[in-house]
Amino acid sequence: MSNLIYLLLRRLRSPLITLILVYAISMTGYVMIPGEDGNHDPYQMSFFDAFYFVSFMGTTIGFGEIPYEFTQEQRYWTLVCLYATVISWLYGVGSLLNVFQDPAFRQQIKINSFKRSVSRIRQPFYLICGYGETGRMLVNDLAEDGILSVILDPEEGPINELEVNDLAISPLWLKADASDAQILEIAGINHRCCSGIISLANNDRVNLTIAIVAQLLNKNVRLIARADSQESESNILSFGANEVINPFETFASRLALAIHSPALHLIYEWTTGSRDKRVDEIYTPKNGKWIICGFGDFGRAAYRYLDEIGETLCVIEPDRNRRDLPSGTVIGRPTEAATLKKAGIDEAVGIIAGTGNDPDNLSVLMTAFEINQNIFRIAHQNEEKNQPIFEAANLDLVMRRGNLISDKIFALIRTPLLGDFLRIVSRFKKARANILASRMIGVMGNDFPELWELTVDKKTTPALFSRLEQSQVLVKDLLRHPDDRDQSIQAIMLFLKRGDGNVMLPEDNRIVHKGDRFLMCGNRQAHHNIQITTRNDQYLQYVLTGKLLPDSWVWKKIIAYKEQLEARKS
Repeated sequence: MSNLIYLLLRRLRSPLITLILVYAISMTGYVMIPGEDGNHDPYQMSFFDAFYFVSFMGTTIGFGEIPYEFTQEQRYWTLVCLYATVISWLYGVGSLLNVFQDPAFRQQIKINSFKRSVSRIRQPFYLICGYGETGRMLVNDLAEDGILSVILDPEEGPINELEVNDLAISPLWLKADASDAQILEIAGINHRCCSGIISLANNDRVNLTIAIVAQLLNKNVRLIARADSQESESNILSFGANEVINPFETFASRLALAIHSPALHLIYEWTTGSRDKRVDEIYTPKNGKWIICGFGDFGRAAYRYLDEIGETLCVIEPDRNRRDLPSGTVIGRPTEAATLKKAGIDEAVGIIAGTGNDPDNLSVLMTAFEINQNIFRIAHQNEEKNQPIFEAANLDLVMRRGNLISDKIFALIRTPLLGDFLRIVSRFKKARANILASRMIGVMGNDFPELWELTVDKKTTPALFSRLEQSQVLVKDLLRHPDDRDQSIQAIMLFLKRGDGNVMLPEDNRIVHKGDRFLMCGNRQAHHNIQITTRNDQYLQYVLTGKLLPDSWVWKKIIAYKEQLEARKS
């Protein structure tokens, strides 16, 4: 508020000075000019009478000669003062209207309003820095999941879209530079309900700056950032980011996994992919020769990962001066059939169109398909507006940065343990990955699995937490069905984090401890069932012992009477 008042007074300094001077001179004139009372005796107007008269004269809200009729000299002076005060008021009001239309003043008003709104937040929220394609998808997913977003973006266009979006939970937003430390503080980086910062700017340097500022302001806050290059990814990680998502590296690694270890690839897709997919929609590329068109960030990542698993590769690059071109690179335009044939399109099993131009990428794949109709076609979609064209092209796989980043971030937000789980899973051999994939398929069928975390604490699992003070509970007990304990719910425990220790696929006979965090996988009904079991004393008693606890006074009396009878008989 102090900034707003300072800005207002600074812009109105000249009009206020003018108005004060006009009033002062007018009042002084009335006090000095001699007048007459009702008896024509000499009379000098007081400063109060002069101020009173000038006040209603200057604002033109009325007119009357007070306290007595004016002399001719006073009326001459009144004419001068009348025009002077009216003009000064017009000058002041006009300046005030200009201030209200000034972009800096309007921005300060928005900042103050935004600051008040953030200070009133009483629920967990995520601070989203950047509202482009990725940010829009992520905010929509968070709103559907009941999570509040606070958004910062330096551009007017994306921010204006928020005013017309009909989301389940309306986010707070501000047009501002998220790399400004003061703006981050206003947006709630130190707010007790801030669950984390997600930096999604299109510029890696901006994301790096946000990471540095966030680390300095609140090193305990969770930070997830985007990076389009390996160098930026390493830099951001060095400044304390919990997760850095490089869309090119992520996509290329998934592609290599799909070829080299299909089961491991499926696990990644199931845990971080779009929830709108079905299992049978996941792609299955083949081993063999691959052609990579374009050797930018995406092309380099694809070449490196495919080369590591021993695929035969050929790069097509129109710019012969591009650095680090691999041996055997074909220099030429990949949109031309002659260039593709020179690269060996006839015997290739797959082609990746990874240039920075969407029409060129589509042209490459359409030309390749005319020559080799069995080829696996992958495209990099650069702009969101071109999605209908890519869908109409019926390609095998389209790399959309926005979808890939938002899906993975959303998965990490909903299940924070997922990052640790995937880092361990990435080291699995094929045999172990196959076993894990088979177990996941067993509980989810043909639909994408529901992932959730189960934390053993007083707030999240009150019944289980209090039960652990009395007796032991095993992992297999939690997987019993609350309506029929002889049946198991459709869920498995993927991962257990206990203190600093990690346990993959905790065994059924493992004892549950307070503070345990489980990453679970199953269907939606299983998620609901385990919530019932861990939150309700009756259901927990039933799955552990097969007996139901009485929940009413009458039922308690009946159970107590039966127990007394059984005790007498024994």
